[in-house]
Amino acid sequence: MIGLDIEEVKAYAKLLKEEDLKVLTIKDGDFKIHLEANVADAPPDGQQAAPEPERGEEASGHTIKAKQVGTFFIEKEENSDEMFVSVGDDVSEGDTLGVIEAMKVFNDVKADVSGTVEEILVGNGESVEYDQPLFILRPKED
Repeated sequence: MIGLDIEEVKAYAKLLKEEDLKVLTIKDGDFKIHLEANVADAPPDGQQAAPEPERGEEASGHTIKAKQVGTFFIEKEENSDEMFVSVGDDVSEGDTLGVIEAMKVFNDVKADVSGTVEEILVGNGESVEYDQPLFILRPKED
């Protein structure tokens, strides 16, 4: 079994922060380490947080919101590199963008418009609240 000492983990976490990465996954045979930046933290140095949109106003696109409270997952399977969608993906109305788990029941988060994924606002495994913004899509122009 391959093990990491705390200094190696700290080095990977430092790399994640220095390179402004959202996710860092390292695989070596059966060994895998997966680190994710806490998207709830302050924005990277030199950037300002986007202001919360006013009620009824959408943040530069179409917002997909949580329809329930639970845990959000963008990975198709636990500890998988395969995600439902990534930034830049084109989606069609009805496509599954992720899932929200509540009490061992997984509910699909579906696109209600066709377009391009502009932002993913919640990290894999994060708790979400009802009506919390999850995605920003740039709607496809007809």
